[in-house]
Amino acid sequence: MTPVKFLHTADLHLGKIFHDHSLLEDQAHMLDQLADILRDDSYRALLIAGDIYDRSIPSPEAVALFGAFLEKLCAARPDLAVLVLPGNHDSAPRLGFGRELFAKLNIHIAAEPEQAFEPIVIEDCAFFLLPFLYPGCLCDSSSGEPARSQGRLAELAAARLETVRIKAVEAGTSLTVLGAHLFTLGSRESDSERIFLGTAEQVDAKLFASFDYVALGHLHRFQQAASNTWYSGSPLAYSFDEASDAVGPADAVDPADAVDPADAVGPADTVGQDKVFLSVELAPGVPPTVSPIPVRPLRKLRRLRGGFNFFFRDSAEDPAVIEAAKDYLEISLDDTALVENPLALLRGRFPWLLSIRQGTAFARLAAQDGAIGETASAALSGQKRSPAGDFADFLTGIYGEADPDKCSLFGELFAELSDS
Repeated sequence: MTPVKFLHTADLHLGKIFHDHSLLEDQAHMLDQLADILRDDSYRALLIAGDIYDRSIPSPEAVALFGAFLEKLCAARPDLAVLVLPGNHDSAPRLGFGRELFAKLNIHIAAEPEQAFEPIVIEDCAFFLLPFLYPGCLCDSSSGEPARSQGRLAELAAARLETVRIKAVEAGTSLTVLGAHLFTLGSRESDSERIFLGTAEQVDAKLFASFDYVALGHLHRFQQAASNTWYSGSPLAYSFDEASDAVGPADAVDPADAVDPADAVGPADTVGQDKVFLSVELAPGVPPTVSPIPVRPLRKLRRLRGGFNFFFRDSAEDPAVIEAAKDYLEISLDDTALVENPLALLRGRFPWLLSIRQGTAFARLAAQDGAIGETASAALSGQKRSPAGDFADFLTGIYGEADPDKCSLFGELFAELSDS
């Protein structure tokens, strides 16, 4: 049989506001590329694995953008199946509005969990679409009680999916594909995702090992989660920890910002965190062929580091900085003294400057001022926040000191939650 070819993407987050800046223009540029790729009539389907919108109540502009994309796609490729499922950022009922009518246009939306067990058959391939599973949306068959954790919900869904997958194979389909929106154990998140605490909200990818391909959304880094399971990642970078590269004086780069080569997973997961669409080809009895197609962003995300005077004056002829000025920027100033209102001062040179960090200066001030809490100091210097430190700072702010017994109890409860 002819291999089945489809395109896998996820986490569009249409309507996202990034550092008070609307990304609709960038997202329209990205969707135009997606539509152009799908003009190739060898593609039989487009699978979007959740988080179409950034909010459960998306802006009218975001809805109009997605509607215009679907109209363009249907006009160019009426034979192309569009497969959509909601993620945790979407409102499933809103996304599912008019699904029966859209199905007649070859646009298939699985808005509710029960719809995941009704495959969409395209040529010789059965596609199953599993929406993001909210606590209580499926019941445990043994107890009759609603399941709460993502892990347990996924186990229940996987058992039912395997039953209907086998039926589809017995009915004559040679290939089976699952689209889902979840966090698999061992996968790597980034700062732009809404992640839950504890491993109970993570899912073992082995639950879906019998599918020929599992198309995942939720995590924004392109990565392979199992031999048959891939995250396409978001097609645009939505946090500066996904920035394409760092530019600045050679001696001004903080070693903590260096990329560990061990972090590279998958053929396109490079130092630059390049964003991709995934072209997938399936044939019976052989592993999937997964080919990343780079997305060309309207503007990249970049991080720069150096002194204020370097960016304000001394880098006027620096070709790397001049090139970076065309992109969205986060600048980390390594001056030991605070610079007043640096964002406004530097935006004349860098029109797309969105974020300024003065971690070095704040850390110096924190060291001089014993009144600032440990966690606040870490946050000001750009380090990861500590939940235990947050709690201690909260108690200090309310009562003037942090009760050791309360801090100890918090630590025990937090550790229990993290291990659950």
